[in-house]
Amino acid sequence: MNRWVGIVSLRETAPPTPVHRIALAIDAARNRTSYQLAGQKVSYARMRSALRRLGQDHARHHEWQRYEYCVDLASDFFDGGHPPTGLPAWLTSELQSLLDGGSGTPSTGRRRAQAAPRRTDSRPGHQRRASTRRSLTASPETIHPARPVRSASPETGPRPSPEPVRPYSRAERRLDVHDVVFPALCMPPVSLVGEYGQEIAENVGKAVGGWNAGPEATTWLGLAAEHRSYLFESHHADQVTPHVLGLLDRLGATALDVILLDAYTQWATPRKAGEQSSQHAHRRAVANLALGAWATKHGLVRMGAGEAQQPARSVFEGVARQILGALSLCGEHEIARRLVASVWHDLDNPSSGAGTDSVTLAQTAFQKEGLTYDYNEEGPDHRKVFRAVVRTGTGRTAEGIGQSKKAARAAAAQALLDAYPQVTAAASPGRKATPANLPAASPRPYPQPGNRHRDAVSDLAAMFELGHRTHGLLAQALTHVSWVHENQEAATAARQRDNHLLAHHGSHVVDYLAAHVRVRRALAHGLTPDEDEARILTSSDDDTARLGATLQLTEGLLTSRGESVLNAMATTYGIDHEYTYDVSGPDHLKCYAATISLRDAHGRVHRWTEHLLGTSGKPEAKKATAEALLDILTAPINGVVDDLPASERDLLAFLLRAQLDGISRPTERQRARILARGDLGTDLLTTGDTAAFLAWAERVRPLLGQGDTAVPDALRELYRKVLDDARIGPGSLLRRMAADTGSDAASVVRRNAADAVRRALSSGPQAASVRDVVQDWWRDQAPATGITVRDDMRQEVFRPLPVHLGALDETLTWCGEAAEAAGTRIDVELTVQEGTLHVWLGLGKVDVRTACDDFARLLSHTLPYTDCLVGDDHVLLRLHGRPETDPVCPLVAAGMDAYVSGPLERQRPAGEAADGLVGARDEQLYS
Repeated sequence: MNRWVGIVSLRETAPPTPVHRIALAIDAARNRTSYQLAGQKVSYARMRSALRRLGQDHARHHEWQRYEYCVDLASDFFDGGHPPTGLPAWLTSELQSLLDGGSGTPSTGRRRAQAAPRRTDSRPGHQRRASTRRSLTASPETIHPARPVRSASPETGPRPSPEPVRPYSRAERRLDVHDVVFPALCMPPVSLVGEYGQEIAENVGKAVGGWNAGPEATTWLGLAAEHRSYLFESHHADQVTPHVLGLLDRLGATALDVILLDAYTQWATPRKAGEQSSQHAHRRAVANLALGAWATKHGLVRMGAGEAQQPARSVFEGVARQILGALSLCGEHEIARRLVASVWHDLDNPSSGAGTDSVTLAQTAFQKEGLTYDYNEEGPDHRKVFRAVVRTGTGRTAEGIGQSKKAARAAAAQALLDAYPQVTAAASPGRKATPANLPAASPRPYPQPGNRHRDAVSDLAAMFELGHRTHGLLAQALTHVSWVHENQEAATAARQRDNHLLAHHGSHVVDYLAAHVRVRRALAHGLTPDEDEARILTSSDDDTARLGATLQLTEGLLTSRGESVLNAMATTYGIDHEYTYDVSGPDHLKCYAATISLRDAHGRVHRWTEHLLGTSGKPEAKKATAEALLDILTAPINGVVDDLPASERDLLAFLLRAQLDGISRPTERQRARILARGDLGTDLLTTGDTAAFLAWAERVRPLLGQGDTAVPDALRELYRKVLDDARIGPGSLLRRMAADTGSDAASVVRRNAADAVRRALSSGPQAASVRDVVQDWWRDQAPATGITVRDDMRQEVFRPLPVHLGALDETLTWCGEAAEAAGTRIDVELTVQEGTLHVWLGLGKVDVRTACDDFARLLSHTLPYTDCLVGDDHVLLRLHGRPETDPVCPLVAAGMDAYVSGPLERQRPAGEAADGLVGARDEQLYS
């Protein structure tokens, strides 16, 4: 009979017993050590390394949001953790490319030699499966390509590698041309527009010097000339909502921006984007004023009776923009440009206030005929508009408008000068043109830009059928501000400026195109859009980044990111450096090689030369040398120190020693840059990857010298402050959750989670042991919630860190309040295995993920050696006790001491941790 009972019990799975529940949760957590990325299984260790690598690449490109996302995500990939499954498309693509051996984003250094085989004995495997937050002996898997083998003599510096070098391969750029077909627009009702559209079309035609408007444009112009008040009074608001007029206004405003900037760049030569933006804002205000005056003069605005009694100036300006929007909507962008040019005479000229007294010039030019000015004022008292009409004795007239009589008189005088330039030239033949009136000097391409930049310029010109005359502008578009700053002579010779000017111009073009597509689709769907349908969003950086990736612009971008990163690092650590150049080859195929001379804070000097194949110019050689230094500096993290030739090992040892000797008291901004570069293993500590930090320190120790055990106090302080910045600093996850100002339930949960984790860091319970914490919590929670506590710690020893008791107390409190709110009970089970305390909290009838996900993630990110895992019906808290390790080197001790300690304002006395040794007893204290 017993035999049959056993067989039946094997067939029928019994519900887990209390002992089984925590055992199953622990075992499931231990088995979660890999991640499914697009069908490929990747270990958590490789994911952490890849995310840190991508984060550093994005930081070098100043893409700080993506850098922050990668760093936050790397902290989620601890063994047993629950990292998110739905990663953004851009990150999935970059991870796949990097893990497959490609380059997700452009790295600072890309050595141009074939990779040498990686040594397998330099990466010992894990001794046992455990959380990477606790392991001190495991070395993480790395995904970086192995360092190339190079040979060089110490006396003369490194020479070109004898290994075969990968030749330059031209990027394959292709422009896929697609015919964009928009659905037909819905036509405004005839009962609303009537014959008024024809009147507006005729006025536009007169202004632009002739135009035959089609029926579609005529009808939409009739609607565009109406104010929203007219819609309501004509009882057509149910057929055409005011949101339609708002869409036309927004489209017209973006079209006006493009028209103004296109004209401005023909004669202006601003040096900075801020100057161009300021001038554009001023010109836009004046152009709006002129357009509104034109609409007022010709009586083009249809408005309600109440609005017509005392119309505001903004009414006429808004309707004028709606007319521009209607023209753009119907594909008449050139007519819109000619309309603005005819209404505002300063469109293609410098403004009258640019150092020229137009009234004096007009008086001088027409002194024989005589000038008289007549003034009219319009609008309410608080927003008056003045119109000035200037007449000569021979009947010549011109008019101008302004917000004062003086401004209107100046505008009228300038209009008269523009209308009769021959009279002005005859009256003052010797007058020199002011710099503002001189045409802008067209930028020229660089004579020796390097293969990638030259090919990108020629490819883009061919793809968009721009011709050779645009090569200078395309070169400017592919010139980063950092390159201009460090290559002033070459930029000045080519009349080049940084590409922020074109970026400002291009941003308005992109906004106009996006608005055109949005308005066209909305008005093809109907004339009664709601608020959401009428909302026009500006394009995001991700949109333009995808376009840049499609065109492979990064390959041809002239940027000194490598040099800028090197300069920032040298400034932080007090390293002086300068470049010298060697030239080889004939005059038409000159090749430059840059040598950098480094001098650290103690006066030690080291030189390095990087050789490139092909006809490299000075900028490319300088950039390659800077990138090579930064690339060599990443060798300890990549795990390829043993593969480096002697010359590279010497350079790496010099750079590491220079960093250690040059640390002083970096500012918060400098610490952020140190962390973004990953200097001295800081990024490994802040992401909780202590195993990778230990492996890095083991690789670095031989380079610094076996007998050198001194670690500067500045390094210990740097580790502490960098960790404090990551845990509780302005950009930390804790501060971001605390700053969530939303009123929805999720925002309230995030703010409460931030408060709870802050309490765990700053105060903690007064109890001296784990059992005391659980007992105090049970005593407070039992009256409100049914509680079952099972203590299975036995005689295992658990050495808690000072923050662990606070983490345990806040986790129990958080889950207890969730159970109380749901009106259910809570089960607690405790056990210690291999020095780690596991606390299982069962929550029936509670949406555990919604209630606890944010708290668990923040707790795991912020507290050392603490993992909080959320299941469907439970929370598993893992507190990894202070590990017993063999004596470690001072560098390891400095980093690990900073990691296990809490923030600076919350450091307990050293003797207090001794009270936390836990020896379990068999008796059950709770029921």
